[in-house]
Amino acid sequence: MLTDDQEVRAVFAGGPPIVCFAGDYYGDPTSKHHIMRLLAAHTRVLWVEAAGQRRPRLGNLLDLRRLADLVRRSAAGVRRDGAAGLHLVTPLSIPIPRRRAAVRVNGWLYRRTVQRGLRELNIARAPLLWVYAPNAAPYIGSLPRAGLVYHCVDRWWAFSNHDAAVMRDYHAQLCRAADVVFASAGELLADCQRYTDRAYLIRHGVDWEHFARAALAPPPRPSDIADLTGPVIGFFGLIHDWVDQDLLCRVAAAFPAATLVLIGRERVDVSRLRQMPNIRLLGQRPYADLPAYAAAFDVALVPFVFNELTVAVNPIKLREYLSAGLPVVATALPEIRALSGATMLHPAGTADEFIAAIGRVLASGRDPAARVAAARELAPESWAGRCAEMAALVARHRRPA
Repeated sequence: MLTDDQEVRAVFAGGPPIVCFAGDYYGDPTSKHHIMRLLAAHTRVLWVEAAGQRRPRLGNLLDLRRLADLVRRSAAGVRRDGAAGLHLVTPLSIPIPRRRAAVRVNGWLYRRTVQRGLRELNIARAPLLWVYAPNAAPYIGSLPRAGLVYHCVDRWWAFSNHDAAVMRDYHAQLCRAADVVFASAGELLADCQRYTDRAYLIRHGVDWEHFARAALAPPPRPSDIADLTGPVIGFFGLIHDWVDQDLLCRVAAAFPAATLVLIGRERVDVSRLRQMPNIRLLGQRPYADLPAYAAAFDVALVPFVFNELTVAVNPIKLREYLSAGLPVVATALPEIRALSGATMLHPAGTADEFIAAIGRVLASGRDPAARVAAARELAPESWAGRCAEMAALVARHRRPA
C-alpha cells in the first residue's frame, strides 16, 4: 500500500507543471498554500497572484498601498520561495470586472505574465491550471493547458466586498469548464454540483505536526501574554465581518476573571472589543508562534455569525485548534457539526449555549493527558492525505496526453 506522499508522487511526478491562480501568497498559510507547497515537491508550481476581487477605492489609503504593492511585485517578475520550492508571478490587471475592454486587456496581461513565467522557468509543456481565485475565470480560456482543476474553498459571492453577480458567474464558468472540481465544504459541493457532475468533497486538512506541539511538547508562554494569571480564552484568525463581535463581548462580560486573547489582522472596526477590559487584541502573530499561544489557551473559539457565507465555510482553525489538543467552542455551522465526533469540540447553536459551553470547559480544568489524546485524534487529517485524495481524482479525470 502506497503512502500519501507516494500516491501524490505517482500522479504528479513527471506530469505537467501546475499554474495555480490564487490570491496574495504572503501571509498566514491557507489551504492553497499547504496544498501547493506539497505538490511543489513533485512538480513545478507557478503561483499566479490573481488580482483583488473588487474595484479599489482610490480615496482609501489602504487600497492605494495595495495597488502600489501590486505594481512593485509585478515589476519584480518571477520570484522564488526557496523554502516551499515554488515560484510566483503577479499580473497587472484593470479592476473593472464587467467591462469587456478590461476583460480583453486583462486576458492579455494574464497570458503574457504566465507565458513569461513559464519561459523563465524553462517550462515548455502545457500546464495543469489549478484555480482558487474565481476572478481568473475570464482570463484563462486562451491559455494552453493540460487540464483544469477548480478548487472551491469559499462562497465568493457572499463576501460583503465582492460583486455577487460577477462572482456567481465566474464560479459557474469554472465549474462547467473544469475537468475536476474540489469543494472544501458540503454546502460548497452543492453549489458546484449545480453545474457539473465532476465535483467532489475534499475537506480541509491540517498542519498536524506543527500544531500538535502545543499538546505534545508545549512551548513556553509568549511574552505578550506571560502576565496573564486567570483563564485564557483564545482565538486566532482574520477578524472580519464574519466574526461575531457581539458574542465576543458577551463572552468577555460573562467571564470577567478570564482574558479573551484575539490574534489576527483586523479588517473591520473593533472598537467595541477594545473597550472591554479583559479583551486583549494582539494583532497578527507569526504562524510559527501559534502553537505557543495555543498551549496557553484554556479554550479556543470559532465565534462566527450565521449567514450565507459562513454556512458554507470550513474553518481551517478548527482542525488547528483540535490538533493542538484544545477544547473548542464553536458556532454550530454545518462543517462544525460534521466534525462533532471530535472529543474536545463543543458546537453551540445560540449565544447562551456558547457561553455555557465555555463555562463547562473552564470548570473542568486542564488535563494534559486529555489534550494529548485529543490532538492525536486529528493526526489522520493531514494535508498530505488530502493531496493524495485529490491526486487520485486528478488522475481519474486527466485528459489524454
